[in-house]
Amino acid sequence: MKKVLLTSVLSSVLAVSAMAVSHTASASDFTINPMIGASKNKAMGTNVAAGLEAGYKDFILGYTYTGETDNRSNTESFGFDDNDENEKPVWRSFDASVHTSEKYKAHTLYVGYQFAVGAGHLAVKAGADFSKYSASTGFGITEYSQGGTLNKAGIGLEAQSNTEVRPMVGVGYYLDNGLNFNVHYTFQNGSRDMKYSASGYNNSKPKSISLGRNDLENKDFGTWMFTVGYRF
Repeated sequence: MKKVLLTSVLSSVLAVSAMAVSHTASASDFTINPMIGASKNKAMGTNVAAGLEAGYKDFILGYTYTGETDNRSNTESFGFDDNDENEKPVWRSFDASVHTSEKYKAHTLYVGYQFAVGAGHLAVKAGADFSKYSASTGFGITEYSQGGTLNKAGIGLEAQSNTEVRPMVGVGYYLDNGLNFNVHYTFQNGSRDMKYSASGYNNSKPKSISLGRNDLENKDFGTWMFTVGYRF
């Protein structure tokens, strides 16, 4: 009876150990690789880039993001004495402002495959980049008197693209200690289909009208991206 019990216990221990080894080997096939770095966009300049990769054995599924918002504004103030209906001098002042804004956001999804090379693995990647671009400009003026704000008026022009889908390619080198370096490039053709609108206000809520669609030419958003990651 004791031999039977001992045999059963030993069999159970060996079975559990085998399952643990199998689970460890299976778990090690999966990897997670957070990445951070910078992108160089031909039209928008240098921006922060971030990404995340999930791997299973030699296969890779990845995502990256980069974007830039460039806001610029300038305000000038001036004033003068005016006479009211009783011929008394009243100080009036004006704030005149001009603003421009550009926004670019790009999300990339890709797949890859790695090969053992040297002290690590070399991966080749390919996918699609989904990006949007918008721009606006406007002029506004505010009139003040000694009693407060008298009038506000302004006009604006805005252009916004649909989501553009463009091809992306990349390579990455993954050291055996987990550290990795990645270079990606997104191809752009320099032209975007833009939707234009105009808005204006005069002491009221802004009202907007559509100006139709037109292509934006010679605005190349081709992007190089360099990231460093650590794969777990």
